[in-house]
Order: sequence, then structure tokens, then C-alpha cells
Amino acid sequence: MNKHQIEQTSVSRILTSEGAAELLASGWRGADLHVHTLHSYDVIPTKLVDPLALYERARQLGMAHVVFTDHDTMAAYDEIGWTREGLVPAVEVKILDPRRVGHTVHINVYELDRRQFREIRAIARAAQDIEMLAGYLRSERLPFIFNHPFWHEPGENLSVRAVVEIAELFPVLEYNMGRIGRLNAQALRLADMKAKGVAAGTDSHIGDIARAFTLARGATFREFFAEVASRQAYLSPADLNLPRLKEETAVRIRNLFDKRGWLRAKEALTIDTGNALLDGIVRRVARGSTRRSGLARWILRKTIETLSSSGIPGSFYLRSQRVMAERIGRLMESLETAG
Repeated sequence: MNKHQIEQTSVSRILTSEGAAELLASGWRGADLHVHTLHSYDVIPTKLVDPLALYERARQLGMAHVVFTDHDTMAAYDEIGWTREGLVPAVEVKILDPRRVGHTVHINVYELDRRQFREIRAIARAAQDIEMLAGYLRSERLPFIFNHPFWHEPGENLSVRAVVEIAELFPVLEYNMGRIGRLNAQALRLADMKAKGVAAGTDSHIGDIARAFTLARGATFREFFAEVASRQAYLSPADLNLPRLKEETAVRIRNLFDKRGWLRAKEALTIDTGNALLDGIVRRVARGSTRRSGLARWILRKTIETLSSSGIPGSFYLRSQRVMAERIGRLMESLETAG
């Protein structure tokens, strides 16, 4: 085992940052396969999430392939062009298949064109059939990934059994920086069960590109993805923890206020800091923000910042994620035993 290799399973090889840097220097290709720009509905628009700024930053950090996986839109490519060196057209598709799954699933699709995007969106919105969608993606020979497999929309009920079953439809599952280590461990476990590839991505909504990424060989993106799907890739991953959650939340809160310290109510209503408690507080405040004076808004900002920096909302959120991971682990064990 390489001295920089900290974990190895049949589906993934996880490296330290030093090990990842060595592979990049030796010619391996890197890609953060899950990145949001200001064109995603839940991203607060700043210079850090401008598509061109993200592209240039990723290239500076040694990423051979750069993707933008905005929610159900490819506007970032219309803005900066579809053919820049190393740029790979991509999108994050949301689909709710009430019959097969019962909760929302997110899928990253790569190397698609405008026609394919329209057809994918039609299947996701009208047919709401995840098997039909996966079949279409295979027929079009499009690379695609099952994002954060054990995620669901707030208010939905996670079906672990359905997640395990539909994992068969995907060539690659995701190790997501926005999830805690225990949830990512269950994603690795599922990939191992199904002999699927694993890719690491940041799922960044604040411009934090390439903090987590995937390494593989291949001169083209298709060759790169084929290596990932065949379980020949390395991961340079990261997990969500309290310091990272506090850091990201602080950035998002700061971005919610303009230079005068006023709350940007429109963006606040779609804020997704990573914990439902703090998001709920900010959204409730935002709905009444236009009736507040400048001083009241300044006090409000300081109150929100103090609450967030205390770590209390983040700790509650992480605890809920640990409880979920334990539940998923028990259910996965029972499915493995039954299988």
C-alpha cells in the first residue's frame, strides 16, 4: 500500500492530499465532478461562484476536467461557452419517481448537448421514471453518477431499500463532501455491494472547488470516466464536520448581506447552509426583512452570525446525520443478510 493511501476497498482507493498531489504530478487526471455556479437556484450569486472564475480556479488547481453541475440548468455553459479546454458539459438532474423510489434523487450527467438536456429534463419532469431515465442515458452513451445516494428532500422519507435497488442502474456512486463520514462510508459500502465505481466531489455551493476530487487515467473525459466506473480511480475526498460546516455557513451568511449589511431576502429564501435549523431561521427572518430598518438588519446579521459560530445549530444537524447513518447502516446490514 502506498504510504499516502489511507484506505482501500474493492471499489475505491482513498488518498491523503499529499498522495493526490503526487499522482497529479505524475500525470494522473483530476476532476471535481460536482460543482455549482451562481446559476443554481440555491447558490447566492457572488464572484466566487461565477462560472469563469470557477473554471480558472479549477485549472489553476490542476484539474484536467472542469464540470458545472447546476440544478436542472446548463446556463453556465451558455455564459462562458461550451468548448473551453478541459470543460465538460454537465448538469445535475432532479427526479422524483413516486412508484420506484418514493423520494427525490439527484443525478449528475456529463458530456451532454442541448438536445439531450431537453430530453433528459422531459423524462425527469413528465415521465418521472428513473429506469426510463437511466435507460436513455445508457442509450445515448452519457456518463452519469448517483449523487449522495442516501440524500432526500426535506419532508420526504428515505427508502434505503429503494436506494439499494436503484444503485444497480448507475455506473458510479458519489462520495460527497457535503455528507458526514459515516454517510459516505455507507455510500462506499453500497458501491462495494454492487461493484460500482466511486467518484469524489465537493458539491460546492460557495466556490470551494477541488477541495475534494477524483483521480484517474485517460486522455479524454470518457476514458477518465471509464476508469472511474471500472474502479480504477483514486479519491481525494473530504467529509462534512463541525469546523467545515461552521466555515461554509459563515461564508453563506456573509454573502447574504450586501455592503450595507442588509439581508438579500431573495437569496435567503433559498439558502442551503447544510443544516435545516439555521436555514429555517434565516428564511423566516428573510420573509420579514424588507420591513426592518438598517440598524435592525445589522443586529439581525450579528445575531445569526453569533448563533452559527456557536456551533449549536451545526452540532444538532451533525447529530441528526449520525442518527440517519446508523439507521442506514442497520438497514444495509439486514439487506446484506437477506441477500
